[in-house]
Amino acid sequence: MLRFIGPSGTFTSPNFPIQYESNSQCVWIITASDPNKVNNEQLYILVCCSTSGTLLLECCFWNPAFGTLLLEPCFWNVIQINFEEFDLEIGYDSLTIGDGGEVGDSKTIIQVLTGSFVPDLIVSMSHQMWLHLQSDESVGSIGFKINYKEIDKESCGDPGTPLYGYQEGTGFLNGDVLRFECQFGFELIGERMITCQNNNQWSANIPICICESHASCFHNGK
Repeated sequence: MLRFIGPSGTFTSPNFPIQYESNSQCVWIITASDPNKVNNEQLYILVCCSTSGTLLLECCFWNPAFGTLLLEPCFWNVIQINFEEFDLEIGYDSLTIGDGGEVGDSKTIIQVLTGSFVPDLIVSMSHQMWLHLQSDESVGSIGFKINYKEIDKESCGDPGTPLYGYQEGTGFLNGDVLRFECQFGFELIGERMITCQNNNQWSANIPICICESHASCFHNGK
């Protein structure tokens, strides 16, 4: 069991960037802090891992300021994660991401990821998010590196700006719309407009900007 405390941070799959173990399961639970009870720059993260084929589901969260269990906290913020790297054996190994603290509850699943394609951001609906890595008995891959942070509720978070592009919009709350454009000489590939949906997920990944011709990009100093 591992515990991480702070307003933001990073965690990885076991052995990253070396191959994770086969036939294993790991669970990460991220919990946002309660600004009424503790410092509003604290996160509580509990990690439970098992290679025996079973999940450890009974997890506890500790208040580092008082050294006591948080039994019935009231949380206001939500959790945002983004992937620096992600590569699982496609179709055989998976990372399931869910909302809340009930690990494995099919009703709370946000995404099931495999292979190397991932969303720009994933945001929880509640103060907790769980992640479950499951690998089969065959050869795996390098795994993943994830950044997390606490953000305001009813928000999708800042999805970022395309390289050689720019972002226009009013905010990142539910219902807000962002528009993307590319610099001169670059073509936009993907969705030009994305919406922050009520489930705290953007309607699409941000687009990319591709050079239309080497001459025009060179002319613009790219």
